Amino acid sequence: MRFRTLLAGPVVVVSLLLAACGSTAGGDTENLPKNAADAGGMSALVEKAKEEGEVSLYAATTESSTTKWVKHFEKKYGIPVSVYRDGSTTLYQKWAQEVNGGVHNADVVIQNVYQLWEEAKDNGWITEYRTENYDGYDFDKVLPGGGLTGRVYPLHQSIGAIAWNTKVTTPQQQKLLREDPVAAMADPAFKGQIALGDTGGATTAGNYANVIINQSDKYGWKWLEGVAANDPALFESQIPIAEQLVKGEYAVTFGTDTLYNGYIAEGAPIEYRYPEPTNAALWMVGLPTETPHPHAARLFMEWATSAEGHDLMAELGSGTGTRTGWQDKREIAQQSWYSRPVVWYGMATLPELSGEKFADFVSRVNGTLKK
Repeated sequence: MRFRTLLAGPVVVVSLLLAACGSTAGGDTENLPKNAADAGGMSALVEKAKEEGEVSLYAATTESSTTKWVKHFEKKYGIPVSVYRDGSTTLYQKWAQEVNGGVHNADVVIQNVYQLWEEAKDNGWITEYRTENYDGYDFDKVLPGGGLTGRVYPLHQSIGAIAWNTKVTTPQQQKLLREDPVAAMADPAFKGQIALGDTGGATTAGNYANVIINQSDKYGWKWLEGVAANDPALFESQIPIAEQLVKGEYAVTFGTDTLYNGYIAEGAPIEYRYPEPTNAALWMVGLPTETPHPHAARLFMEWATSAEGHDLMAELGSGTGTRTGWQDKREIAQQSWYSRPVVWYGMATLPELSGEKFADFVSRVNGTLKK
């Protein structure tokens, strides 16, 4: 089955667009607040935001969770939020085209592809803003490299997990999965029962990078060859895999925990285990350098990164939180089989994936699985 390299493709497209168009001169942004104190304090920031009267949010988080989330902001401040929603790479491409055309429609942007945030930083599209809860985040841990610190903030994370249907897997298969879920996928016992998603997606690519590169001494490319020998069904998206896994049409997949938490809450026969360590796809919120409502945008950043805003998004998105001191009160964490993940955040700094090497990695993964 044919794969699409969803991440690598749009990054290349956007880069070509930038080369063709160049940067567009914008308005005066030098005197905009770098923190709430610069705006005269939080009360003054709120008043200025209300005068502007709106927040324009570009978000790649799910429609349901985003809609519910922004209603809390609207209720608290009386400022309406308009939401444009799309997948991370297509949303970024739209934003890039607008900025290069001198159009600044986005007040706040949320997406989960680290490399795209780096490109936005390099092009001067996002600005530093230190929210009042800045110290509530361990940037050195979750955003290694330091280049994005204070420009984007982590909201919550979708974590790589190997999930299986407990009704169609045998007791012996479940034993293998619980002991070492990664190794189990290469076991011949699962031949013809595995479904896998497009390697171009941020989470899926991170899952493979963690197992093949970060844990090369334990798994590596030999592990992937073992998975390929089990003749996995290949899908362009994780979403239909989740639906079919719940129905029992496949036994096991390597996906993301947030896709299954809702199904499990509804009683679906699904269990999952995290690799140790496991990859995380961070949903990050950033402040564009030029915005239509600069003070309202900054107020939204303050709220989104506060304990209230952060914890609400983690709850509504069913992902784990990223702020220091976050307590996991989700239903999924109460499951008897659930164990807290040990997260690896190093994908963005792997030299093996820098520049064009990422596309080469994706191509090799795809080629191996299609054999």
